[in-house]
Amino acid sequence: MHNNSSDMSSNATIVSGDNTALKTPPTKGSHNNNNKRQHTHSRSRSRSRSRSHSPGAMSEIFKLNPSELPSNSRRALLQHMVASLPKTLQNRVLALKHNQLQQIKISEQFFREVYELEKRFYAQSCTLFDARRDIVAGNVEPPNIERYWHEEPDELLEEIKSSEDFKQLAEQLPQLSANAVGVPRFWLTVFRNVALISDLVQEHDEPLLECLLDVRIRYEPDSYTIYFQFQPNEHLHTSSLVLTKKYILRHEADKEYPFMFEGPEIVRCEGCHIHWRDGFNLTLQTVRQKRARKGARHLAKVMPRESFFRFFSPPQAMDLSLADEKTKMVLGADFEVGYLLRTQIVPKAILFYTGDIVDNVNDELAATADNTSASVSSGSEGATKA
Repeated sequence: MHNNSSDMSSNATIVSGDNTALKTPPTKGSHNNNNKRQHTHSRSRSRSRSRSHSPGAMSEIFKLNPSELPSNSRRALLQHMVASLPKTLQNRVLALKHNQLQQIKISEQFFREVYELEKRFYAQSCTLFDARRDIVAGNVEPPNIERYWHEEPDELLEEIKSSEDFKQLAEQLPQLSANAVGVPRFWLTVFRNVALISDLVQEHDEPLLECLLDVRIRYEPDSYTIYFQFQPNEHLHTSSLVLTKKYILRHEADKEYPFMFEGPEIVRCEGCHIHWRDGFNLTLQTVRQKRARKGARHLAKVMPRESFFRFFSPPQAMDLSLADEKTKMVLGADFEVGYLLRTQIVPKAILFYTGDIVDNVNDELAATADNTSASVSSGSEGATKA
């Protein structure tokens, strides 16, 4: 089993909520500040030292390792260092940054060609994706297949499977009949195995997601569109059996913040209209409210509710620098889902279904919670002793 957290966060094209795709003009030194640890600053040392110190002692006193500082403190220190350089040295540093700008121009071309290469090889895989769709839908019965790849036994997994907690968990899995057609719940199971997408899926979404037959990508020069194909069902009108989500890309570095460039960025997304059958709109719910007067009838009120299918109606924020923080967070998560679908989930869906690829988001959250609990516990003990 592969832990795929590194694969699912490639910095060639991934755009997170605090990156340039959701760019309000960042404060100086704010780029890629994903480390949210408390900032602890080293005490400044006095510049005035006794002349009695030997050169060796002086070097020990002024010994400094910026990598040991929190990222913002390190950035502030280096900026201060550059600002303190003599004018001639500052000019040389500017020349080197100008040199870096020329390298960024080359990087822009590199990433554009990588995108075109991805597009070309995806097209070569489409025949295989057709075969996957037909097997999932039950249109094709594959011949008996023998496994010819090697899979190492995992002692930890076997130990987990033998535990009572796991056995209780396994009992909750849906039981499928031997006469089942195709691979039932294929895409729903895939989505449930990816924390970022599973968070969007509500229990009332599952019956419709069980009808999802295929997910595909269509590439364009400055965008890509994800197509979700459903089989006929009671929720969607026949005109909405294919739902789409389009992501618009920027392949060039931002002119105001060019040194932040790490590859193409998603800068906008567009959903589609969903034509629901009457009474089956999963993004709405009917709430009955009782009138204040006794004996009065209950009033039916239609209210929005959480649903995976709100993914097809993203917030419209043409100028993200003016968007509120909630909109930026929603779009940041949306952009990441779109990136994962394109680069990981669509091409490797079966590996998410079988558990060969799993993310470690929950592990990281648990580790953070454990560290927080340990810190609180340690602080409490210290307070008690004090």
